[in-house]
Amino acid sequence: MGAKFSAMLRKTFSRFYKKKCSICLVGLENSGKTTILSVLAHGAPASTVPTIGLNVRVVHKDRIEMKVWDIGGQKQYREGWARYAEGSDVCVFVVDTADLAKLPTVKEELHALLSNDSIATIPLLILANKIDLTPHVSERELVDSLGLEEIVRTPWIIMPVSALNVVGIDSVLEWLIGVAKD
Repeated sequence: MGAKFSAMLRKTFSRFYKKKCSICLVGLENSGKTTILSVLAHGAPASTVPTIGLNVRVVHKDRIEMKVWDIGGQKQYREGWARYAEGSDVCVFVVDTADLAKLPTVKEELHALLSNDSIATIPLLILANKIDLTPHVSERELVDSLGLEEIVRTPWIIMPVSALNVVGIDSVLEWLIGVAKD
């Protein structure tokens, strides 16, 4: 009885949400993916632990239903990123802008992900996270460091954010609503 009631409630509740968006959330470990998901879901960061494998959450916010696949960023999970991105409407790639030493690895993993032809046209939102920390790379430095100007098949955009301080998250949500399906 509980499962039927729960399904009925979801169906009724989903009528209030005009748009739906399936999101693949990736990035290296400790870049802030799960914190960003927490902020999108609850409006505030929550205490997190490293994601082992993946988390899947459905988030209802501002008339949008987002199904978010939060994939672990450790090396052993990275080759699975493309598999989850294939079925998504948007790929969100989170970068720790304060971890300068990892930028070459970030570039390598981003370009490996985008080499998969089946996700070449999926919009890519690059979240330049941890802009509250000093030093951190600027947007221009991030474009150069990640070789973003080389990416021509995939529509991409960078948005600076600070998940812990909830900075820039409203712009991210607006952008996601803009690309979501009716």
